[in-house]
Amino acid sequence: MEKQQGTIAKQFDENRFTKIDIIKNRRSSAFYLNFLPEQHMKPHTHPGRELYLHVMEGNGTLFIDDETVEIEAGDVIFCDPEEKIGFTNRGTVPATIYGVMTKID
Repeated sequence: MEKQQGTIAKQFDENRFTKIDIIKNRRSSAFYLNFLPEQHMKPHTHPGRELYLHVMEGNGTLFIDDETVEIEAGDVIFCDPEEKIGFTNRGTVPATIYGVMTKID
């Protein structure tokens, strides 16, 4: 068993978004993505891994392949390994997204 305090992972940087790992092992990882207004994460894939995202606070635009989806606090998103995802905080407040990535066999 491993226990961590998730609130320590809410760290913001004026220069770029932050990804803070909370728990990581050989099969999965749990992390926080933190975005100040107008910060973004370039679209990318996670081959061989499923991704679950839970928007904890804030809002913005999620890019999945050629689609754009507006997301906000409370939304939960599942992404297949082949999907290319990116994000931009289009809001006026910080956005925090909790993520869990799992390796698939």
